[in-house]
Amino acid sequence: MLRVKLPEHINWPDGLDAQQFLDEYWQKKPLLIRQAFVDFQTPISPDELAGLAIEEDTTPRLITQDKKGRYHLESGPFKESRFGDLDGNDWSLLVTDVEKHCPDLANYLKPFQFIPNWRIDDLMISYAPEGASVGAHVDEYDVFLLQASGTRQWMINSSSNPDLTIVPDATLKLLANFQANETHLLHPGDMLYLPPQVPHHGVAASDDCTTWSIGFRAPALADVIVEFADLIATKFEGVRYRDPALKLSSPGEIDQQTLQAFKDLWNKATQLSDEQLAQMTGSILSTPSVDTERETFEEKDVHQYAWQSHPFSRFGYVKSHGAATLFADGQAMTCSVSFALDICANGIFTATELNEDDLAVLQTLVLSGCMVPAD
Repeated sequence: MLRVKLPEHINWPDGLDAQQFLDEYWQKKPLLIRQAFVDFQTPISPDELAGLAIEEDTTPRLITQDKKGRYHLESGPFKESRFGDLDGNDWSLLVTDVEKHCPDLANYLKPFQFIPNWRIDDLMISYAPEGASVGAHVDEYDVFLLQASGTRQWMINSSSNPDLTIVPDATLKLLANFQANETHLLHPGDMLYLPPQVPHHGVAASDDCTTWSIGFRAPALADVIVEFADLIATKFEGVRYRDPALKLSSPGEIDQQTLQAFKDLWNKATQLSDEQLAQMTGSILSTPSVDTERETFEEKDVHQYAWQSHPFSRFGYVKSHGAATLFADGQAMTCSVSFALDICANGIFTATELNEDDLAVLQTLVLSGCMVPAD
C-alpha cells in the first residue's frame, strides 16, 4: 500500500462550504465536486484490493454480466483462482469496510467528519475494467463517490420523481427503466455526492478504474422500532398484566376497560425520560454492523501501550451537565467531553495523560476490546 499525502479537507466549489453543503444539498440534491481532493493518489492498487478480497474476514462481492446482459452476484471471500477465471469487461469487484481492514485508510474519512461519525458507515472500494458496471440502481443512504484512479462515467437522474421500478426476478435490485438527465466523467480526485433514492449508473471508462464509496448509515425505521422495543421490554421483565378491578362481561369480550388497561401499559412503557431516550439511542447507534473476533487485553496492559479505537468499533456520545455519556459498541459510560470527542475522532491515548475518571473508561474500553494498541 502506497504512502501518500492525506487529504485534509474537501475542496468545495467556489461559494460553498461544509455548512452550506448541508443546508443546500445534503439529502436534497446531487452535487458534482471537481477536484474535491486536488492531485489525489489512491494508496491501494487494484491488485491489493483483490488481495484483500481473498482474506477470510472480508465481505467482498463480485458482480458479473452474462451475454444476455443479466447481472449476477457472488459473495466472497474468494479464492485467488477466481480472479484468474475473469476476462473481458463483464465484471466488477466491490470490497466493503476497507477502512476497517486497512486502518490507515480510516484517516481518509476525516474530511467527512463534519457529519457525525456515527452516521459514517464504511468505505467501499470498487474496481472495474473499462466498460464494466454494476447496473443502474439507487442507494438507501447518502453516498460520496470519489474517483480514486482511472475514470468513470456517471449517469444520474436528478429529477424529482424518477421511475424506481425494479427489474423483476433479478438477483440484484436494478432499475428497469433508468433514464439519465445528467452525465459526468470523473477523474482522480473528482467526487459526486448523491442523496438517497437518486438513480445512478456508473461505467468504467478506463482499465484502471477504482472508485471509493463513502456511505452513511441510514437505519430503517422498522429496525429502530424493533430495537427500541427490545430495550423497553427489558425494563418490564417478569411484569404481567393485572386486572384487580375486573367487571362482569360477556364470554370472549375484550371490553373498553381492558383496552384502556393495555393502552395505559403501552403509554407507561413508551414514556421515556430524556436520559432514557439518550441511553437507548446511543446504544442502538453505536452497535457495530459487523461482529468480529477481538484480541483480548488485561488491565495491566493499559499502562504499557498507547491506545486507539478498534477499527470495527462504533462510538458516539451525548453531552449532559458538562460531562459526556460515551457509547462504545452499545455500552454506555461517563467521561469528559474532550475524551469522548477524541475517542470519536480516533485519537491516540496513553494512561498517563488521562484523569482518573477517563482512565477508568479507557480501562473498560481496553478490556472489552473497543481499543487496541496504536501500533
